[in-house]
Amino acid sequence: MWHDTETGRAERSNAGSELAVLDEQPMVNGTPDMPNIANLSVTRSSRVHFGPKIVNVTQTVHTSEVVKGRILGLELVSPNSAPRLRCSVAVFVCWAALVASALAFCIFYFALYKHQTRLDIGLKEPWYLRRDDWQAMPAYEEDFLQLPVQYVLIGHTAANYCTEKYSCIQKMLDIQQDHLRRDFGDIGPNFLLSGNGLLFEGRGANLVGAMVKSWNIKMISVMFMGDYRKDPISEAQFTHLKVLLEVLTEKNVLRPDYIIYGNCQISAQTISPGPNVMKNLHYLKHWNSSNSNLCLPG
Repeated sequence: MWHDTETGRAERSNAGSELAVLDEQPMVNGTPDMPNIANLSVTRSSRVHFGPKIVNVTQTVHTSEVVKGRILGLELVSPNSAPRLRCSVAVFVCWAALVASALAFCIFYFALYKHQTRLDIGLKEPWYLRRDDWQAMPAYEEDFLQLPVQYVLIGHTAANYCTEKYSCIQKMLDIQQDHLRRDFGDIGPNFLLSGNGLLFEGRGANLVGAMVKSWNIKMISVMFMGDYRKDPISEAQFTHLKVLLEVLTEKNVLRPDYIIYGNCQISAQTISPGPNVMKNLHYLKHWNSSNSNLCLPG
């Protein structure tokens, strides 16, 4: 065999065949002529190349590799990774639905509840005092009733009896401060009545009061200021209470068939509203006398 030792020069091997190399191009039998191929059949071969071969390219396309893009955090993949695509789409849709639901809830909540205000029942009587009239502190929290409600609950404060306007205003402030310290969020009852018939707006006509926990969301509470085991009842108290109930019915705060109970009728072993009030509840035509035997005499 011949071995190349210098360009244009060849050596003979022991086998006797001739192989010459000119400018690093091999020639058999010393002739540069290449065979002339008329037809060439190639079947399933990846090693055959026709024409000039480009070996230096700046971009490589990987048909089987993952094609990645980022659109709002969604990973796009090639058809070979379709399951991953479906999973990513499902996650994105779930998150979008969750965000949309949260947004809809916030809009509903703020539109329906936060924009509600305390109802002014329009009662213009010198014996009716709104919150501003008795300088009430702002409520810490407000929950609104679903009107109309079916029940009216009558109770007493067990203290704070008064018959004079400015003394009663001070009593109202004392009651509110006491209820705020007890985490009621505001003064507890919807309305309060003084000994001489002054009617005070407590929480108001369309807010959930704090009197009997399981009943608060379905009732209006009216508290007589004082301890009516011993404090006397005045005619003005029941006259003004009747006017209040009529106005609340007209304003659709109370159902036309509303029912009145004394506190002790729904809370066993309770004195409130006291025997002096209970003796006079029959003057109210919507009073239901059931369970009145459960009321303690004091």
